Formats: sequence, structure tokens, C-alpha cells
Amino acid sequence: MTDAEQILLQSTENRTKHRVVVIGGGWSGLYALKYLLGEGLDAHLYESRSSIGGIWQFDENENVGGAYKSTHVTSSKTFLHASDFPFSKSYGEFPSHEEILDYLHSYANHFQLWPNIHLNSKISQVEPQWKITFENRFQTIDCDYLVVCSGQHQNANDPRDTYPLNQFTGTFSHSISYKSPYREQFQNKRILILGGGETGSDLAVELSATVAKRVYMSIREGQWFQARVLGQQPADIMYTMLMRLFGYYNNILVRCWKRMFFVPMWGSGGTGVPEWAPTVPFLHGFINKSRDVVDFIALNRVIPKRGISSINQNLITFEKEEIPVEIDHILLCTGYKWIHPFFSHTDIHDLYKLVFASNTNGTLAFVGTARPVFGSIPALAELQARWVAAVFSGRCRLPSEKVMTERRQAYWTRHAQLYPHDHQRLKQLVNLFEYADVIGDELGVRLNLFYLFLRHPTVWFRVYCHSPWSPFLFRIGGCASDEEKLAYQRHLACVPEKDQTFHRYNDVMLGAWIILLFLLLLSLIVITIVMCFYFQ
Repeated sequence: MTDAEQILLQSTENRTKHRVVVIGGGWSGLYALKYLLGEGLDAHLYESRSSIGGIWQFDENENVGGAYKSTHVTSSKTFLHASDFPFSKSYGEFPSHEEILDYLHSYANHFQLWPNIHLNSKISQVEPQWKITFENRFQTIDCDYLVVCSGQHQNANDPRDTYPLNQFTGTFSHSISYKSPYREQFQNKRILILGGGETGSDLAVELSATVAKRVYMSIREGQWFQARVLGQQPADIMYTMLMRLFGYYNNILVRCWKRMFFVPMWGSGGTGVPEWAPTVPFLHGFINKSRDVVDFIALNRVIPKRGISSINQNLITFEKEEIPVEIDHILLCTGYKWIHPFFSHTDIHDLYKLVFASNTNGTLAFVGTARPVFGSIPALAELQARWVAAVFSGRCRLPSEKVMTERRQAYWTRHAQLYPHDHQRLKQLVNLFEYADVIGDELGVRLNLFYLFLRHPTVWFRVYCHSPWSPFLFRIGGCASDEEKLAYQRHLACVPEKDQTFHRYNDVMLGAWIILLFLLLLSLIVITIVMCFYFQ
């Protein structure tokens, strides 16, 4: 046998064929695998690390990104439940990374996913249509369909080599490598945190409360904030289905919520801090739910700053200020780049509804791409996974390439109008209510308001007027089967106890809604009477 024949035989022996391959063993990847298997497809998941969990698997190694020691979720578990596998009541409202990892393992156990999960399988290259090559393994996998679930938090957006940061002579680090405050680079240092996201806020609090000499936090174009809790309940459950009855954005109920609750409770912009005043309307930019940093501003432990104006060695001058501040270390909390190194080219602009890639005949999909203004990525990732599985199995169909291109272009034009501040840096930003409804429509699982009102008025009232949003809503359907009734009961379990703030707020919002409907009805009656007199 010649050398060429030997190589050909070896390559043939090391080739495997699957119907579907899922890349990434985090939250989104597990959802994708579960629903693909549920459709009867031959699906296999490949994860580069030694365990599932993705970024929720803590690793002391600074070269491995993901959770740091004190990480907790910033969205309450109401927004984190899998629609058919709720969190245990023993978990807190904002689970730690250990609890999240335990939940994901329980999910894999419950749905018997382990036989189709392959660990320590780092992918080096993906070639159309679809050939997958691994690092340090003489193995190639071919598949008909590919689902990429490698997440939004893998590749740091690190601007230290750009002006004016390249003028700084102190030390740098990026939050992707942060594990604990007890590192030499933070000890007794004057630290500048750059960025207005939740990680930046949490690290400002942690560092100022432990080892830092002084912490400054710079946000260039302002930021909306809100607290995680109100009383003993999560604050994010205040975004109820009732708020979206008159539209997803700046409708009258959203304005009532902002004027009567948001600003009086938390101040203008959610903080009352002029240096961080947002430059976009409410719900038209990402909302930072780690508002604890405002308490540390009041304690003079964290100093709020606007964007950087200039840098001279370790002296930094901020916008609208003349006196520079001496800084020892800059901690970059500047987010992540949406890239996939194993692809030669990927662009989120090419994704139909942030899921299906263009010009691939519907064989390449991404799950976990949508980042809501409020709410959680996993809640939307599960809906995406359900849609992908339905399309790959043939239960749902995609429109023609021409139609998808037209809709993509219209989507990005509207996205730039809705999110003028975040459009360039957060292409994945969506309104949770709106995006969930869009994907729910694709699957045919979106709640039908009129059907529930006519057939089950009590269910309609509790869902739309007396409870928070939850992933269980997309399994309630007509509330007829045992499965649908179970989903409804799980949804009701998300409603806080009667003495909590939720009910006081909800009563006011419901009152505003009823008054508005009354005024509309009264206007119609007056117009009808006037028209009758006019025509007589």
C-alpha cells in the first residue's frame, strides 16, 4: 500500500458522520441538543472543556474566561427556568455560578443528554458544507446541519492598543481574566474600571470593598440602571405582560412605570448620577441591573466618571473635567467580540432573526445570540433552540433566501433606530417581549390573547394582568392538555407573595390600563353621539 493510500485509508477511518452537530456545551448548547434529540435527529454536542456549563464553569486559570469566584446571575430565576424544567425552590432568586452549573448538570441528567455529549473536543476549523476538524485529534466529522452555541462571551473586546488608552503607562487587565480581587495587580491600587455593563459594576463594588485604594468607574455615553431587588422580590419581574399590550417600547404603561416607580425609586437614569446620565430613551438601551455600585458611590468608595478625554502617562483626564486623576491600573470591562475563530467569516448581520445564516440553505444556525434589554439570554436561547430543531426536522420551514435578505435589511434598519447608542457594539440587543413573540410565532407557541380571553378569561387575567413574564408562557397554549396546565401552574409559581411590591405596582398599572380603556370608550361614545346629531 502506497503512502497516499495509507493516508486516505486513515482519513476515512477517522471520519464520522452525524445528522446534526452542536458546537458548545453551555446553556444554549444543551438546549439545542435536547430539542434536536426530541425531534428524533441524530445530534451530537462537542465541548472544548472537560465539563459542560460553558462560562458558568469556574476555572482559577486566568487564561480561561468565564465566571469569577463571586459570580451570580443578574437576571432572576423567573427568567432563567427552562420551560419544561424549572429551577429548584432551594436556589436563591439570583443563583450563583455553582448553582447554575448544578442546574445544567441536572438538566443533562433529566433529559439523558450525556450519551450525545463529547467533552475535550476543541474545534479548530469548520468548512462548508459541514466538515469539522479538531485540535490535536486525527478525526474529522461531517454533518448535514450545524448549530453554533459557543456564546457571546468568549473573545474579549480589548481596546488597550487604541488611542488614547495606548498612552497609559500603568497596567491593564480585561474582565475576562478576572477571578478574584486578591491579586497583586489590584492590591492597594487606584483602579479605573472602563465600561458600564454589569460586570464592571459588580467588580467596582467588589474591588472597592476589599483591596483597592480607590476605584473610579468611567461610562462614556451614560447607562440605564435598575436595582436587582425591590423589597424581597426581584425587580425584573416588574416587567409584566401588561406593559406590552400597547406596544413593546415607549407606550403609556411604560411611561407610567418609569414616572411613578422607576425614577422616584432609583433616580434619573436609574442612578441619579449626572456623570452616567443615559443618552437614549428608556428601553432603547441595555439596562444594567447591578445598581449596588450606586451605594458605594454614596460611601465615596467608587467615583463616577464620564468618558476619557485624554491620557498622559498615568494621569487621566475625563470629559467636562480639567484636573487629571492618577491611575495605577485600568480594568477593561469593555465586553466581547462576536466572532468564531473556527469559521473563516461570520457576521451577525447575516443571521435571519439572529438565528439562521444566509446562503446555507438553512443548514447553519446559531443559538444564544439574542441579548435582551432586560431578562435573560437563556430564556431566548431556548426558544431559538426549539425553532432550530423544528426547522431541521422539517416541521417548520424558512422563507426563500430573497425574502430572508429583505427582512434582514429591514430588521437592521429598525435596530439602528431603536438602539442608537448600542447598535454598533451590541448587535444582539433585543426587547425580550418582542423577540420572544417573534420566535414564538415561528413555532406557533405564542399565547393567543383573544383565545384565552374568550375561552379561559381567568387564565387570561392572571397571565396578562397579574403575573410576570416567564418562559412557561410558551407552553401554556390553550391550557387544555395536562402539559399545558402544568406549564400554567409553573408560571403562577413565579408570582410573588401577596405582601410584596409586585402587587402594589401591578394594581397601579392595571388601574392605569382600565382608566385608559375607559377614556377610549368614553371618547368613542362622545364621537358617536356627535356624529348622530350631525347627520340628523
